[in-house]
Amino acid sequence: MTNAFTASGLFGGLFSDTAIAAEFDAPAFTRRMIAFEAEWTRALGATGVVPADDMAAALDAIARFSGADLGQGSARDGIPVPALVAALKTGLSKGAASAVHTGATSQDVMDTAMVLTCLSVLDILVERLSDLIARLDGLFGRFGDRPMMARTRMQAALPATVALRVGAWRRPLVDHLARAETLRGDLAVVQIGGAIGTRDAPSGQGAACAEIVARALGLSLGPVWHTDRSRMIEFGHWLTLVAGSVGKIGQDIALMAQQGMDEIALSGGGGSSAMAHKQNPVAAEAMIALSRYVGGQQGVLAQAMIHEQERSGAAWALEWLTLPAMAEATGAALRHAQTVIPSIVRIGAPDPAP
Repeated sequence: MTNAFTASGLFGGLFSDTAIAAEFDAPAFTRRMIAFEAEWTRALGATGVVPADDMAAALDAIARFSGADLGQGSARDGIPVPALVAALKTGLSKGAASAVHTGATSQDVMDTAMVLTCLSVLDILVERLSDLIARLDGLFGRFGDRPMMARTRMQAALPATVALRVGAWRRPLVDHLARAETLRGDLAVVQIGGAIGTRDAPSGQGAACAEIVARALGLSLGPVWHTDRSRMIEFGHWLTLVAGSVGKIGQDIALMAQQGMDEIALSGGGGSSAMAHKQNPVAAEAMIALSRYVGGQQGVLAQAMIHEQERSGAAWALEWLTLPAMAEATGAALRHAQTVIPSIVRIGAPDPAP
């Protein structure tokens, strides 16, 4: 994750998720920026903005691009795109160089690459969410009829069954899974507006080029959203909902595992350096911590809505600081839940003494 302490290896995979992190790493994100540049070059050729020979030479250079350290460029320019474009144009004739990036802007590249990244992350999280729901269904089938005391405000309320609690865990997850399809459509919008969001460059062909690129990347074409960060905030909101629901499961499991309650028995668990008799519900605790982290970061992410004039560098950067970490934390929380649910060997009222 973004936090160097938790990403250092000291905590293993407790607070990190390699699959989600890989979606945001430099090679993956650079590939998506290059995909945008290649389709933009093809669009310039298809609309007659550049000659076919120049388009072909530019596409050859883009295809041969083997990567570069864009970090120094980002430190200088605030974003990696200028350095990337300069690297792609290296060695090209003037005509071929004009077939790279002309009429586009750095934000078009960054935002479209981020959309493609978020969609790939969404696929991973939806798969895990579906699996978690199935595991809860299995838990329901094994233990749903067992008696258990319902608790309100952490006090004994009325007798119930395990089905009551597991049903409360499952229902919001099903809702979040359904929301994911709507979210996918809202996210899958190309960002192409040009220098100031007018979508009229190059040579009045901006709209035509945008339509070609959107279709090639499997995205839809809507109004320019340079300063409308709603879809990024919406993705963060969905992450917050998913992580929050997983955190609720973790919180309940941790409470049920308390000595004296004994409403749940887990295989595995964590030990204590000072108290050998303890079996700490480590995975459940991680689910709680990760959930609270995601919820807190959503408040920071929401600040990205406040863009100055036609583009903000500061508000924009908040998305890069928060969204990857939120997605990784949500992925880690789901992964822990997928592990902890099958580890439940008993749930409900303690078995009577023999």
